[in-house]
Amino acid sequence: MKNTKKVKKTVRRISIATRMSIYFGLLISFLVIMVGCSAFVRIYKIMELQVKEKGEAVACAVAALTAERLQAGDPQFLNRLLSELKANEDIGEAAVVDSSGKIIAHTSALLMGRTLPEGSPPEAFFQKSSSAGPVVGVPVKTAGGNLLGYFYLRMDQGRTIKYLHDLVLTMVLLLLAAVYAGVMLAHIISKHVLRKPIEDLLEATRHIATGNFTYQVPVRKEDELGSLARAFNTMTGHLTNLFRTVHLSTMEMARTSQLILARTEDYCSRAGEDQKRREELAEITSAARRLARVVDRLNNLSLQFKIPA
Repeated sequence: MKNTKKVKKTVRRISIATRMSIYFGLLISFLVIMVGCSAFVRIYKIMELQVKEKGEAVACAVAALTAERLQAGDPQFLNRLLSELKANEDIGEAAVVDSSGKIIAHTSALLMGRTLPEGSPPEAFFQKSSSAGPVVGVPVKTAGGNLLGYFYLRMDQGRTIKYLHDLVLTMVLLLLAAVYAGVMLAHIISKHVLRKPIEDLLEATRHIATGNFTYQVPVRKEDELGSLARAFNTMTGHLTNLFRTVHLSTMEMARTSQLILARTEDYCSRAGEDQKRREELAEITSAARRLARVVDRLNNLSLQFKIPA
């Protein structure tokens, strides 16, 4: 036969304070995360809308000046103008494109003079960037309404991304602070509100387990826990009355059984030669002795409990 090892599973006891701390921490974490995500999405949309509106305002303002310089044939001025626009931290790149799709002016010298196919998206006139924002396009027209080209402006979201990163970091710190505060609050509540009444009930249970029905649970507050303590005291009072009644009945039965036993033994001694009567008295005596033994056991059992007089 193979020896089998018995593995004992030890169950770790988790206190009420620990459980409440965990529950409070999870609840606060959920609330903070939901509020933080909602605030993050709203702030992101607001900032994105502000950047786009700023780009549209700048594009409309520059488009009129661009039309004059295109008619005058002064691309150098347009390049200087676009370089000054790029100095703004919210503007990534800018380009002036004629009606045929040729780049006349650009903030990047690498794209100057290129011609893109007709119907190319505005994003095709700019280089790829991790902080690229929305692209705003405005047609450049003469005073008579003739189309000269387009002015494209790509916004830069670097500052927005940095602000959002800082916002996320702040939210994480707030989340940690809120969880810590919730855990501490739950610990304080459980310690000062629940721990003492539960310890009182546990102590009362130990006393009752040893047979001490005189112990009373202190009622500390007029709340649900106080009602539980009063109900516990009422229960112990009923048990005390029950065991007192059992004890008194046992004592009465003991006296009665002793009286029956004494009388039957006396009758047996005076029965004389009447064999039938002696047998009947012997049977009664045996039953009385068995009853006396049962009563003694009940009496010893009742004496184990501390019953007030």
